[in-house]
This record gives sequence, structure tokens and C-alpha cells, in this order.
Amino acid sequence: MKPQQLQVFLSVVEQGSLHGAARALGLSQPAVTFTLRELEKSLGVPLLLRSVSGVRLTEYGEAFLVRARLLVEDMRRAREDLIAMRDGAGGHVTATVSSAVARAMIPQAFAAFRRADAKTTVSFREAALSQALQALRDGQTDFAVVNSVPGMRWPDYAQHRTLLPMRLLVAARRGHPLARVRTLARLQEAEWLLASEPGDDFDRGFARFFADNGLAAPERILRCQSLAPTVALLKTTDVVALVTEPTFALELRQQPIVAIGVREALPEIEAGIVVRRDRPLTSAAARLLACMEAAAQSFRAG
Repeated sequence: MKPQQLQVFLSVVEQGSLHGAARALGLSQPAVTFTLRELEKSLGVPLLLRSVSGVRLTEYGEAFLVRARLLVEDMRRAREDLIAMRDGAGGHVTATVSSAVARAMIPQAFAAFRRADAKTTVSFREAALSQALQALRDGQTDFAVVNSVPGMRWPDYAQHRTLLPMRLLVAARRGHPLARVRTLARLQEAEWLLASEPGDDFDRGFARFFADNGLAAPERILRCQSLAPTVALLKTTDVVALVTEPTFALELRQQPIVAIGVREALPEIEAGIVVRRDRPLTSAAARLLACMEAAAQSFRAG
């Protein structure tokens, strides 16, 4: 199994056809076909089903796709890490972050990283937890800094450590009819905005929180995992939202948005770092991660 074979296979999958892959790679179509046949021969299984309408993955191809992406990414990272060791810096780092931690940590972390490393390019991607874990699994990100509920069970490939515990607040627009209520029961009929997916840990925790207070979970749920539309919805509609304390302090307080002071103690969630167990970080990624940890400590102390 050779690097060129992996690149051809991935290009065929991405382009959806042998012709498209040949064009993207600057190869002839017979060369692409030959390379794929050699790869399938070396693996002993068919990876693609070919037809006049294009190609599609076999069950073996589906399984191999994840591995192929990881192998190509690992080769790229190994090459960049060696060049960075030789030159003192360089390469590329990708970090996937949730919106709740982005504003709190990224400015300070990136400034510190850039003072120590002027050459490495950095990409920050905002994503929900499930998307961040998928990017980590597929080798599309070096590490993730995401929100989770305490005690969450992580996939076998993921290694997690807590970075910053965060209190939750109930937020609504200034002048909201329920802005001055003080009990959870008065909010039961409201439409809630949650940064979760149906049935995930946060979703179950939300329902459990109401149950622990002797209440049925609200029936009207709006879901949004990006900060900008969350702010817009809070400002202009009558939804109420569960938001983290850092998000409220840094993004919402200066908006016409207030915290609803319910008497019930709201649960905590936590920001944490997630890396792959089976993949060491490049030296540049390790430096950026250390800067993120320092920024979290500074934010927590402040």
C-alpha cells in the first residue's frame, strides 16, 4: 500500500468518478484505474463499484475510507513535524472548538502561540460535539476543545480531560414576558433554545434537570449550536436559552439580553480537551494545546 494509491483512492471518492479524480490529480484515467486495481489487489478486497454514472464504495471501501484518511493525515503531519523540528517552526495546526469556549480562550491562546511560533499556520473550526468527534476520528483536526456534561462516556479512540467547568444560566431578551420569573415551573411552557442534538447527553441532562425538580421537560425545543444565530434569536424572539456563564459574560451581556434568576440550582457543564489516543500530537499542535490550557487557567482565575 503506497501513499499515491491512498491519494488516488481518496480523490476518486471525493470527486465521485475516475474521470474527475484523474482531472484533479493531473493523471490519465487509465493511470487512475491501474492504481486503484493495484490497491484493491494488495488489500484483497474490492473497494469501489464502477458504473457509467460514477463510482460508489463497497462495504470494504466504506471501512477503508476512514483508515485511508487517517493514514494520509498521519503522513502529512509526520512530514510537517520533521520539517518544523529542522526549521524551528512551520506546518499547520487545526483545532475544533465549541462556540462557548472560542471567545473565552482563543484570543489569548493564539496570541501566546504566535509569540512563540511565527510560522505555523492555524485553523480554528467551530463545531458541535458530535461533529468535533467525527473530525477527530477522521483525522481532520489535531485536537478538539468542546463542551460536555460531566461523566460523559467517550468513544474508545478519544482521550478527554477537563479544562474548565462552566455554570449554566437561563437567558432571554430584555423585556421578555418571563424575564422576571424566579421559578423553573414558570418557564416550563416557554420555547427553549438548546445547543444540543435530540437524545444526546446534554439533551438527556436537560430533561433530567426538570425531572429532578418534579417537572416534565418542556415540549417546545429549538436547537442551535452556533453562537451568531443564538444571539440573534435571543434578541428578537421569545425563546429562552441555556447558555454558559462565559458565553453570557463575553457575548450576551452587552446585548439586550438578560439572565433569568431562577431559584433552582442549574447544572454545570465542562469544557474539555479531546485528542486521539492512538495519535501523538505534532510539536506545533502540542504548543497550541498548551496555550489553550494556559488561557483556560487564566480565565478560570479571573
